[in-house]
Amino acid sequence: MEMFTKKEIEALRKQLPPRYREQIYMKTKLSIPTIARFFACSKIRENNAELIYDAALEVIEEHQNRTATRQQKLRVLLTNGQQQKLDLPS
Repeated sequence: MEMFTKKEIEALRKQLPPRYREQIYMKTKLSIPTIARFFACSKIRENNAELIYDAALEVIEEHQNRTATRQQKLRVLLTNGQQQKLDLPS
């Protein structure tokens, strides 16, 4: 049995930001083709799959944190009226 199911990998991929392969490469030092094979649900070494999966979770978390920080900064800079026009939560 595979360590990660195709559905798990696809769900993970959908959460990743653009240029995720390069970000995962920087964290794992695994080749871009190996990372691409993982997300194509091709067979790769189990330990490499674990490294990629864990790195992808980190990339998602970092991206979500950056997005939340940007939104928070924008709320601070905009007036309430401007926020309402953009439909930002107060």
